[in-house]
Amino acid sequence: MGRKPATVADLEALPENVVGELVAGELFVSPRPSSPHAMTASRLGALLLNRFDLGEPGPSGWFIVDEPEL
Repeated sequence: MGRKPATVADLEALPENVVGELVAGELFVSPRPSSPHAMTASRLGALLLNRFDLGEPGPSGWFIVDEPEL
């Protein structure tokens, strides 16, 4: 017998220090990014946004979208 598919209740039961995703009924759990990681990602995103989306200086028209964990 196989395992039963993971549910939203399984996600809600995870501790605060991890991030979970349900993919095809399977629960994947990863550690939540640290503060230095989040700050670095934010700064890098700002640099890329200015140059490649807003064109200051450089090409414009790129779409750069973060995927925050809410």
